[in-house]
Amino acid sequence: MVHIREICEADIEKAVESLVHAFYDDGLVCYMFPEEKFRKEFITWTYERWLRLLMTFNSVFVDEDVQGVAGCIPPSLYPHIPFHYIIKAGFFRAVPKLIFRNFWRPLRAYWDNQSRTRSEVKEPTWILDILGVHPSAQGKGIGSALVQHLISCANRDKVPAYVITHKEKNIIFYEKNGFTLLNKKYSLPGGPPTCSLIYKPL
Repeated sequence: MVHIREICEADIEKAVESLVHAFYDDGLVCYMFPEEKFRKEFITWTYERWLRLLMTFNSVFVDEDVQGVAGCIPPSLYPHIPFHYIIKAGFFRAVPKLIFRNFWRPLRAYWDNQSRTRSEVKEPTWILDILGVHPSAQGKGIGSALVQHLISCANRDKVPAYVITHKEKNIIFYEKNGFTLLNKKYSLPGGPPTCSLIYKPL
C-alpha cells in the first residue's frame, strides 16, 4: 500500500526532481518550451516556486519516497489564488526569462487553462493542479494513491475535485479513479488537447 503524506521542506528538492523527470518530455511542456536546455532550467525554476507557494496552504502531497507529487489548490482559495501570493512567489521574474523566447505559447497555455477552469469551476473545489510521478516509479500505484488522497479530501469537505490534463491517455486513468470527462478540446494551435474532468463528492 502506498502511503501518502503532506510534503515538508526537506522534500522540496526531491519533489522538484521527480516532477522535472515526469514532465520533461510531456506534450504540453514540449509545446511551450521546445528548446531542451531552457525547458529543463525553466520547469525546475517554476516547479520549486509553485510547490513552495502551494505548501503555504498545506496542499502538496507526496508518497514516502517522494517519487510522486500532487500539487493541489484547496477549495478555501476559490475562485483563485490571491494575486499577492503569486507576486511573493516571484513568478513575475519569469517574464524576462521568456520574453526573448517563445513567449506566446506558455502565455496561451496559461490563459487556456485559466479560462477553462473559470468556465467550469463554479463553486469551492479541490483542484489537482499538477500530478507527476518519476518515470522510474510509474506503474506502481503512486499516481492513483495521490489521486485517491485528493478524492478523500473532496469527500471530507463535501466539494468536487477538478483536473485538467493534456494527455488523452490520462482520461482513462482519471476515470478509473472516479472522475468524469467534462470537455476535450484542441484549443492550443498545434498543441495537445485540453481535457477537463470532474469528481463529484459522495
